Amino acid sequence: MKKLLLVDDEQNVLHALQRELREHYETEAYTSPAAALTRSRTTRFDLVISDYKMAEMNGIEFLKQFGELQEDAARLLLSGEADMETLMRTVNETHIYRFIPKPWDSIELLSGIRQALAYREAVLSSRLHEESARACNAAEASILVYRIVLVESDAHLLALMARGLSDESAHNNLYDAIQYESKLKDCGKTRCVVNAFSSALNALNHIEKNPCDLVIAAQSLSDMEGIALLSKVRQIAPDAARILISQEPDKNLLAQAINEAEIHRLLPLNWNSHEPRTDARRQAWNLYQLRTAALQDLASRELRLQRAHQQAREPI
Repeated sequence: MKKLLLVDDEQNVLHALQRELREHYETEAYTSPAAALTRSRTTRFDLVISDYKMAEMNGIEFLKQFGELQEDAARLLLSGEADMETLMRTVNETHIYRFIPKPWDSIELLSGIRQALAYREAVLSSRLHEESARACNAAEASILVYRIVLVESDAHLLALMARGLSDESAHNNLYDAIQYESKLKDCGKTRCVVNAFSSALNALNHIEKNPCDLVIAAQSLSDMEGIALLSKVRQIAPDAARILISQEPDKNLLAQAINEAEIHRLLPLNWNSHEPRTDARRQAWNLYQLRTAALQDLASRELRLQRAHQQAREPI
């Protein structure tokens, strides 16, 4: 039976959750986030549900610390008062699987948990396969190559972002710093191979036939919304990192991105400017944010693969 960790500083909420889940899962409930973290150092959980507003520690900080202890556990955030900043930080800092509003619907709660656990199993399986393939090719490769799929319907922006992501001179020092910060093994030089598509359907066709490490999609596409595209990517290549770009994200878009596509990062990039003199500065800043987000998520993915490989080699 799968083991779930429940964290909420309101005892009545924990009791309600346990009533909903006791027939389906083994649960442990804590009103103290600190106590839950202490328990997580000695006990493995398949999934955690945390409230956002807690006096001792908010849900974002808790899930961030929990993720450092148990990176492979699925994470769900429970809140009745999530605002824009909350959701943005949740996506970009904790990589939660789903946002559950209070009060919750029983069917949606159970469905969300089942989907999160099924997705977790698919990711773990995919990571082991990917790490095995990389290990076989490690001796042949002196440069670590990352495969990025970029989807943007605007031809000018597509070319601009593709060039920025492919520019080795712009990202090698940055990646070295990220490697050091995340305690990744030194892999030497890195290179990003970018496959750029103006059509979501063409991108999906490519992903079905070729491995990829990261998919970056604009929300506004000519043939499909970015969230819908990344949701399909989640099914085809569950271990690929996913970044959604939106010029003006709102709360509904963010919740949808979390719940449907389980994106790893939402990147608010606005390329439009009313002052031509600021265009070059805005462009340079946006490309820097894009490269940083891409390389951080690729490094995070690489770290997960390394940990999964190490765990697979440990005796049971």
